[in-house]
Amino acid sequence: MATSEIRDRQPRSPFEERYLAEARRICLELVPEPYDVFLFGSRARGHCEHSSDLDIGIAGPGPLPGGVSRLTDRLLDSDVPWRPQVVDFALVSDDDFRRRAYEERELWRPAN
Repeated sequence: MATSEIRDRQPRSPFEERYLAEARRICLELVPEPYDVFLFGSRARGHCEHSSDLDIGIAGPGPLPGGVSRLTDRLLDSDVPWRPQVVDFALVSDDDFRRRAYEERELWRPAN
């Protein structure tokens, strides 16, 4: 798994590693190439609470075909204990939000 270069990241617990691996597996199964799939937000920064949501970014040549609802539903139906927030960055117009998310992301799969 690709890792982020965020400084001052708190070590992840085995619990968090287990469920992040499950979320990653689901994302890579459902999101086609050539889309980037990445973790961002407090979990990527390593400064999260147990109740923090799971921010997942999708970025590619255009909007994700079919949208993000199927992926969100699959994550909600899984054993992953955090509420998923899936963002299709092709639809994000806030450049500051995009920049911050990209700076802190943990890349799970690069677009090919």
